[in-house]
Amino acid sequence: MDDLMNRSMITLQDTFTSTWGVLYSRNSQLFHDLYQDLRDYYRRASVNLEEVLNEFWTRLLEKLFYQANKQSSLGEDYQECVSKKIETLRLFGEAPHKVTTQVTRTFVAARAFLQGLNTSREVVGKVLQVNLNTQTCRFYVSSP
Repeated sequence: MDDLMNRSMITLQDTFTSTWGVLYSRNSQLFHDLYQDLRDYYRRASVNLEEVLNEFWTRLLEKLFYQANKQSSLGEDYQECVSKKIETLRLFGEAPHKVTTQVTRTFVAARAFLQGLNTSREVVGKVLQVNLNTQTCRFYVSSP
């Protein structure tokens, strides 16, 4: 999973750097933080994925709003008001909700699968430690 996450992050950086250039570079920490939170969740940290993704979308919208309006004469009060209402504006429509749902489902399934593999490894390790001898074998064979 780490390899997939790393490749995904590199692809995103390459694509966004070539498309958005300096604008992306100045704001790349936002994406880096998202990937770190996703890694933390996958590695069993107590991370609320839905909360992390909602925060990501909110921060992204704020950055886009400020970038789009940095040349305008909008006052700080107005910009602060928009920041507080950014979630209700739904500038990306249903995309944040859909992506949040898909990513959450994917990571929950991946983490559960990993936990299952780890448990299986522990069980196999314990079974391999059982000392089998002829008496143990007779006990199990003669048991009703």
